[in-house]
Order: sequence, then structure tokens, then C-alpha cells
Amino acid sequence: MQNSHATQSSLLSADCMLASTAAKFYKVFINHRGKDTKQSLASSVYHKLESRGFIVFLEIMSLRPGQYIPQAITCAIRSASVHVIILSPNYVESEWFLDELLLIIQTWAQIVPMFWQIRPSDVRMENKNRVYAKAFRKHKQARKFDSRTLQKWKGTLRWVSLLEGFISEG
Repeated sequence: MQNSHATQSSLLSADCMLASTAAKFYKVFINHRGKDTKQSLASSVYHKLESRGFIVFLEIMSLRPGQYIPQAITCAIRSASVHVIILSPNYVESEWFLDELLLIIQTWAQIVPMFWQIRPSDVRMENKNRVYAKAFRKHKQARKFDSRTLQKWKGTLRWVSLLEGFISEG
């Protein structure tokens, strides 16, 4: 896979290019559930990568007043050549993060999973009594999402859980 600026530019939609005259190309995008990790692991990863010269997107550090949040995040995902996915106990409660994950997979950029207070087997939902399996049962019972969407999310999580990553008990 090429990681050239030209390749990154071709991934960005016209919306991203028009959104700001100072469109920023990020090297790393950190995908995480703020409720679990914003003040701890996500911030730590952000600062460590920034101190090593990487241009990193973490919404609390990267968004500017007046930016349209969904568009800014989509553009940052599309421009990044590396995505750090921090999977935590409450990650799957929100469709926002699951949809971000689907978009990340579509970029074909490198993915580095971090399992924070959760095991890869939990993400694969191998044990029906663990937190991710319970969250998906709630999604299904709420009938807010069709079965195709739920299957895409599950398949993507399973794929990410099989990637080599980092495991932290917090």
C-alpha cells in the first residue's frame, strides 16, 4: 500500500478539501470512547505520538471552535495513514464509534488496536455473558438498527480483534 501524499489526497472527498483552507493531513487518528479513555489512555497516546513528531487527531485536542464535528472527524479519518483503535468496555454502546470504525476499515490504512480493560475474545463476543455481547443484545432489542448494520459492526470488530495489538488492563 502506498502512503504518499498523493494517495492521501485522492482519499479525501471534495467536502474535506472545501471544509477548510487549512485542511490538515493527519498521520494518526485515535478512535476511542471518550467516556472510558479520553482523560487517560487516549490523551497519553496522543501526547506520546505528538512528542515524536507525528501529526495526530484526537478530537478534544484537534477540533477548533466552529468546526462541524462529523465532517472534521470523517476528513481526519480519511487523511490518516495509521489508525489507533482503543477498544474499551463501553466502546460498542454508541453507534457513532462503530460507524467510525467502518469508515476506518474502508480507508485500508494501517490499524493498531489497543484493548483497554477488555480482551480480544470479548471484542469477538466469544462469551455471550461479556460486555460486548451484552451491548449487541441491547442494540438488537432496541430495534434501532437493522440486522445488516449489526452484522457489519460485528464482523468489523471481529476482524480488528484478530489484528496484533496492545492489551492493557488499565
